Amino acid sequence: MDHFLMLPKFPASTPKKNNPSSIIASLLLYLFAGYWMIPDPIFLLTLVGILFLHEVGHWLAMRYYGYQDTAIFFIPFLGAMVAGSKRNLSESQSAVIILAGPLPGFILGWVLFQWGSTMPFLTSHSISIAQIGWLMVLLNGLNLLPVYPLDGGQLFNRVYLGEEGKFSNAFIFLSCLFMTGLAIYFSYYFLLIIPIWVGWRQRRNKMYDEIEAKIEEKGIDNDFDYAELPDNFYWELRDVLIDVHPSFRSVSKNRDQYHEKEAAIQYTIEHFLKRSLIQDLPVTKKIGLVVLWAFLLFACIPVILQLYN
Repeated sequence: MDHFLMLPKFPASTPKKNNPSSIIASLLLYLFAGYWMIPDPIFLLTLVGILFLHEVGHWLAMRYYGYQDTAIFFIPFLGAMVAGSKRNLSESQSAVIILAGPLPGFILGWVLFQWGSTMPFLTSHSISIAQIGWLMVLLNGLNLLPVYPLDGGQLFNRVYLGEEGKFSNAFIFLSCLFMTGLAIYFSYYFLLIIPIWVGWRQRRNKMYDEIEAKIEEKGIDNDFDYAELPDNFYWELRDVLIDVHPSFRSVSKNRDQYHEKEAAIQYTIEHFLKRSLIQDLPVTKKIGLVVLWAFLLFACIPVILQLYN
């Protein structure tokens, strides 16, 4: 197709900052849903504080390593998460970011559990410092289990499986089966949200694989940061999205005007600029990471035994 006029690539949106209003809105929704399940305001606020400390650890590490569009969200019934984006990832940075969530809370919780007061710190019906420590160790320890999408599962999938291929897909599938069985066995049916969400992401990733294969087939060079992406490459990548992505099939391939969906197209194209997982963790460090991981899980045993006392 000949194009007599080609506009420059659509300008990238300004990186979003962590919007306090979005945190507050998700927090209020979480508290509203949480109070329906846990009608104890002191315990619920304690839980929120533990979750917030956990996610702030992830957030600070992501900001340190230059992630963009970082934001913290609370998810009703499930917990909280940090979102962010970066073109090139590394195994070492990923390990630090993932462990920066559970590790500080785990260490602080263990100290409080061992040496904190067992007396309620507000009222006769309030939670004690030692109980807060117990809860911190329990929640952060469970989060280290090698089950996707828990932090332990993400660490295993990214550092040891490379996040792609049949072994990674099998691991994610088995994790979904485990979460589904857990939800049904304990009648925690809200946990079914997790395998449903993971399944949706896997289905979306299959479409993304198809788009990446199409880009490679057409020989389009996408090894650029968006700022350096040539204008003609932008429009070629845009044509691929229109051919494959169901959200953009109604968009015209004309290059002399932007479509009303152009901002979404630009955001999606930025996602398909070549990303790589830099394998910078030698075998010795991976073994050391496993040892640390196993030690933390082993340290949870006394805390878990408290459930049966």
